[in-house]
Amino acid sequence: MENNTLSETVSISSEPELTPDTDSARDDKEANHEKTQRKQDESKARIIRSAMKLFAERGFFETRIPEIAAHAKVGVGSLYRHFRNKDDIFNEAFRTAAHEFSKFFDEASLKNSSPRERFFDFWQGLGTFSHRKLDQLILIERNLSSYLLDEESRKEANLLRKKISDYFTPFPGETHLQSVYPSIILGSFTGILRSQAISDKRLETAILKESAEMLWDGFSKLPKSEPNKKKEKQNRKS
Repeated sequence: MENNTLSETVSISSEPELTPDTDSARDDKEANHEKTQRKQDESKARIIRSAMKLFAERGFFETRIPEIAAHAKVGVGSLYRHFRNKDDIFNEAFRTAAHEFSKFFDEASLKNSSPRERFFDFWQGLGTFSHRKLDQLILIERNLSSYLLDEESRKEANLLRKKISDYFTPFPGETHLQSVYPSIILGSFTGILRSQAISDKRLETAILKESAEMLWDGFSKLPKSEPNKKKEKQNRKS
């Protein structure tokens, strides 16, 4: 009886039960990896947000990497684990800002309204976007045609410019100025923002409306371009 009992005990205790332990170790490893990756993603996101703010406020050359790291509350070494240099940070910050503005633009724009309504909708949308993400808007406006943009960022900038230009087609006059509408409108809007910031005033609804009326008055008086006049004559003849 004793030998049988001992034999059963030995037999049971000697069974290799490694699977649960192995699975547990694997789960712990995956959990730790996910936690580490999440921390790295959060760190990178903080760096980009800080870069957008500092580049918008100070410009590219007046912004230093240690300042970005300090603002993001990460070490300089941690920053270099995510980005090669300041140019790399700048371009990823620009692409992030352009992507967020493009997404907002797609969600807010009205495709079936009149040219005048499109303009005022866009102007009001700039006000809404700037209230939430002023740094992104200023960074985009200042660097939409910047030589600092790398190839990927230039593609993003060109797509955004085209999207805004296409939004205003047909615009009064349909002139050759259509390609610079983004710069004219964005530059006018951010210029108003900067002037208000300098004088320590909040951007008032009345100022937004009056400035929009002034710009629209100018756009609506633009003469039609020569190519369009020729097309009209051809159409009349036909």
